[in-house]
Amino acid sequence: MKEMIKKERKSNIELLRIISMCLIIYHHFSLNLGIIEGYDISKTMIFGILGGIGGKIGVVCYVLTTGYFSVEKDFNVKRVFKLWLQIFCYSVGFMLFFRITGIEKLNNVDTIKTFFPFAYNQYWFMTAYLYLMVLTPFINKLLNVLKQQDYKKMIVVLTIFLVIIPTIFYTSGMIGSTLTPIGVILFVYLYIIGGYIKLYGLKFFENKKAKNMFLIVLGYVIITCLVLIGKKLEQYNVFWNKIFEYYRELNSIFILIPSISLFYIFKEIDIGCNKIINYFASISLGVYLFHESNFMRYRLWHEILTIGKIQKLPGGVITGLVISIVSFYAITAFIEFFRINLIEKNILKIKTINRLFNKINNYMSI
Repeated sequence: MKEMIKKERKSNIELLRIISMCLIIYHHFSLNLGIIEGYDISKTMIFGILGGIGGKIGVVCYVLTTGYFSVEKDFNVKRVFKLWLQIFCYSVGFMLFFRITGIEKLNNVDTIKTFFPFAYNQYWFMTAYLYLMVLTPFINKLLNVLKQQDYKKMIVVLTIFLVIIPTIFYTSGMIGSTLTPIGVILFVYLYIIGGYIKLYGLKFFENKKAKNMFLIVLGYVIITCLVLIGKKLEQYNVFWNKIFEYYRELNSIFILIPSISLFYIFKEIDIGCNKIINYFASISLGVYLFHESNFMRYRLWHEILTIGKIQKLPGGVITGLVISIVSFYAITAFIEFFRINLIEKNILKIKTINRLFNKINNYMSI
């Protein structure tokens, strides 16, 4: 029955997954090409700032989506294993490709690190995301026994400590840096909000499309203005730029509210079940692993998609961004086809591994 539900999953939230990953690419595009550098305000700089905001909204929406879909699910260690295997394949696969072809010379230490991408935090997002997946059975047990009022109180308290205080006082608060595993605390918080939306809904955002659109635009406008002010003040003291840049961090209230608004806009549209949308949503994490690989990041943005080449294109940075998104998804689709069919499916056919999965699932369900 669960498999049938999975196959017929509606595509509205799946489309949001794709949009979220596109926003993350937009952020990396702007950051790595350096189009927000300097002090002279231009259309290109504003385009880059919007990308920075969008990337953070994309991350928040992606984790909200996970909480929304997973809060009522039974734990299945196979899902965690498949995620780990995907990350492992990209990390080791790129290392083997570049080492065998001689494109990059790696010492033994760097080679070994690719086999342990989490221990060495090769992908901060994927590290925090995998830790979150491991914690979901315990989080779900808590969330499903809490009364609605207690659940709401917990979100209020967490929001004060993780969002309100850091936003007001320019501090990362209790979450630490998202570049370290402790950033998983923020992911757990976002998962909890996604779960609440699934179980009870947030009346403030429900059936208010115009209001949600306004909140998204307002968030973009506020952060853009603050960042531009920081850019100007940075000419006199770099301290000011750091302060104003902070307002577009993941746990900023100016990021959280627009993210929930965007989530609700997609939650309340009905586009049925579209297999194409669902497929591209399913490879979105692969798109992240492809373009954020330590082996690919520099080459993509400084050798292949350089700012000099992009500025010569008709449409400039907008065309460059579209080319980046389309090419990343196309290449990832090719990689995922072979990875799934040659590696993942064959590993999951091993009876010993499946027996181990069953034992772990039975243990976790006690």
